Amino acid sequence: MSCFGGDLPDDEREALKQQKRHQKEIDAQLRQDKIAYKATHRLLLLGAGESGKSTIVKQMKILHKDGYSDQERYEKVKDIRSNIRDSIVSVIEAMDKLQPRVQISDAENVPRAQYVRDVVSQKTFDSFSPEFFSTVSILWKDAGVQAMLERSNEYQLIDSAAYFMHEHKLAEISRPDYKPDDQDILRCRVLTNGIFETKFVVEKVNFHMFDVGGQRSERRKWIQCFNDVTAIVFVVSCSSFDTVIREDGKTVSHVCAHGGIAV
Repeated sequence: MSCFGGDLPDDEREALKQQKRHQKEIDAQLRQDKIAYKATHRLLLLGAGESGKSTIVKQMKILHKDGYSDQERYEKVKDIRSNIRDSIVSVIEAMDKLQPRVQISDAENVPRAQYVRDVVSQKTFDSFSPEFFSTVSILWKDAGVQAMLERSNEYQLIDSAAYFMHEHKLAEISRPDYKPDDQDILRCRVLTNGIFETKFVVEKVNFHMFDVGGQRSERRKWIQCFNDVTAIVFVVSCSSFDTVIREDGKTVSHVCAHGGIAV
């Protein structure tokens, strides 16, 4: 029998040729994948919680991808309304903890503040009713609440609170047919858990951007992302230099929240 398959039946010779063609196609695809891999820039975003990592990713999606679909926008409604809930709860609860204490200015708003403490602060609360928005709108105008905003660096308050609590924006968000715009989505705060990859192209250059959680409990996952990254982008919120972090409620700068390393 020939070593080169000359004596093989026709069907076996055809199968051998087909196998060689498949192998060549696989080799060609592997070469193309290798070239594409080398031409892709992998960016890893690191930084403390609420430093703006996810906001950068959202900006890339808006600027360099197809933006947000109507379905994706409607999915953000609950998160935005939860931001409003968390903001008013943070302010009211901080009133009882900060020294010197700050009191509700208008006596008529005391029951409203108690409603926030007793009902809205519950983890299972999701009743974003007209009563809820009316209560929040009135409380936000109270002089005591406004005084608390001046001391927001002493407790945990998202930086978009004032934006969402603006009278006209609050009325817009309360409507049943509310659809968030790009600015609403950018300002919406959602805690990042795990690792998220976003792919986009800028002037024919491929980018893969990795967003990771910034809280202390999430940082142990960072090591999984260091392999083959092109660049590490360390994100810092310069306006949060004197604010407390969510993990311990102490006045520790977000800039120095990584084991005492200042950047």
